Amino acid sequence: MNEPVTPTPVMSLKSQGYIHGKLSTVLDAQLLQSAEWKQFADSWNNLSQDGYMADGGTYRERRYSEFSYDTADDSMALLAHVPYSQTMEVNYLNGGIERHFDPFEAHVADSPVLRSVFQWCAGSLSQTVGEATWKIQTFQNRILARSDEDGQPTPEGMHRDGVDFVLTLLIDRNSINGGASAVYDAKTQECLEEVVLSEPGEFLFADDERLLHSVTPLSPSVAGGRGHRDVLIAMFTRIQN
Repeated sequence: MNEPVTPTPVMSLKSQGYIHGKLSTVLDAQLLQSAEWKQFADSWNNLSQDGYMADGGTYRERRYSEFSYDTADDSMALLAHVPYSQTMEVNYLNGGIERHFDPFEAHVADSPVLRSVFQWCAGSLSQTVGEATWKIQTFQNRILARSDEDGQPTPEGMHRDGVDFVLTLLIDRNSINGGASAVYDAKTQECLEEVVLSEPGEFLFADDERLLHSVTPLSPSVAGGRGHRDVLIAMFTRIQN
């Protein structure tokens, strides 16, 4: 009798359109204990407030940079710094304008952690959709949860980002309630999975054409307190086969 096949992350990306996993499983198990990870995670303490929130919120801090990754020769490059923009169709709340954010600090853009994450994502995509050159629009996001203002990781609600694939990687979760991530079938809006990314290195990697996603609001876990949720958002768009 044949043994049952345990689905691999890549098999899951092909079949269900998303992967829920951990870096400690798909990369070096010691990565999260390394000095490189600590330096990478500490950089979330040096973000600037997002001044483009149409809801008036002051709960989001971020930096933004773009990269390319060519799976044919496994090469990664930092692209020229540009503003971020989305159409109103994709983002009714903050779309339709150019949003200018500080770029990644040099040591973050050059981080071996970032390269390892992009390398794994690009390798998974190669096995899913074939070799390609990818543009990777990348955010460092910190969502604050305060007693006077809940944090909104996805203030636009259930949505897609208008790209091919989206990675949400948890960097840190501190003194908060809420923040459940969900993915939905784009056609039926049926919820396929809802999960709280709770451990550093835990992630969702989703097909942005097949799925929608959302995250529930954050509140402090202690009355009158303050907390935050730090994530890396990397949006992959194929620019060359």
